Amino acid sequence: MMEKYKDRLDDYKYNFLLDLQTHLNQELIFFGSINRMDYFKNNSDIDIAIITDNTHSVLFKIQHYLNVDKIDIKKIYQQFNKKNTNIVRGYKIKYKDVDRNFRFDLVVYDEKYRTFVLDNIYKHNTMPILLSALLCILKFLFYKLYLFPKS
Repeated sequence: MMEKYKDRLDDYKYNFLLDLQTHLNQELIFFGSINRMDYFKNNSDIDIAIITDNTHSVLFKIQHYLNVDKIDIKKIYQQFNKKNTNIVRGYKIKYKDVDRNFRFDLVVYDEKYRTFVLDNIYKHNTMPILLSALLCILKFLFYKLYLFPKS
């Protein structure tokens, strides 16, 4: 599955994420702009989900592999669908390597939420072409022409 992203990532980022996946022995599920045309190499962040039957073990491995403090692992609650009142709990880690211009958000979910999470990821990965084109234009103006402030 990682092979799909090889041309979207530089060698360092690709190998780093491949090593992370191997170390965790978990599939990294990519979602968001990296799967769409509005991804800008070396500018866009990368969104990754992990769905596991042992969140605590995976979080422990991530904490040590990424060298992040336990306090930097944030518990999150999400409601993906207004019609469905189920609340999905997960853990979010923001990773940033300024020197290599590399950042990603990693969210770890329990296996019991698999259907809700994958349905939401599918929605993030597929959006109307007009909306994707608009996002591309806005991101180009932001990332390449610096017409918008970071705030």
